[in-house]
Amino acid sequence: MTLRSRVLEQLGTVYDPELDEPITTLGFVGSLVVTEAGDVSVRLRLPTPQCAPNFAFLMAADARAAVDRVAGLGHVEIELEDHYTGAEINTAIARGDGFSGAFPGETRGELDALRALFQRKALLARQSRLLSCGATRLADLSGPDAERVRELRLALGIDASDDAAPFVTGDGSPVSPEDVKFRRMASLTALSLETNGHMCRDLLRVRYGEEVAA
Repeated sequence: MTLRSRVLEQLGTVYDPELDEPITTLGFVGSLVVTEAGDVSVRLRLPTPQCAPNFAFLMAADARAAVDRVAGLGHVEIELEDHYTGAEINTAIARGDGFSGAFPGETRGELDALRALFQRKALLARQSRLLSCGATRLADLSGPDAERVRELRLALGIDASDDAAPFVTGDGSPVSPEDVKFRRMASLTALSLETNGHMCRDLLRVRYGEEVAA
């Protein structure tokens, strides 16, 4: 695997916090250049210049952390293009600062709570696609959605062992897949994420004139 392929693979582990889709499949990686010396330049782009700064910062910071996991790199540059707070975000990412460092005096701390909120929504949506599999423990779930469920549970500090309950609420409480309220909420959350994902792809297509596969 080439160095560029390894960098791209790591960027594929970065998820849009609101949509729970990789930034690579959403088309948010506008360009990736890796030189023979191992220097890396990543240009990120978003559907509109007004995308929320907190979401934009999370993606840029996560992209930097993902690329930094690749061994053998030289200088790494992550740049958010054509965003109204791009200069502040890019400077903070280059310095290794957090969100409050990008906007000193304008924020109330970092974004951990916001990230957790959207991870819980993502967990609910992913589980909605697995409710009919007849699982009695987490290990019974399989496929990409099941793998992402396990990742989200680990990130949220929820039991992700093989014998754990297959379905949980956002706070980690086990729940029956037959629970009507849970099924309805999971389905509506999944529909919301999917609708927003299609909207972002359409906006990106209009802005940059490129089709992004759904």
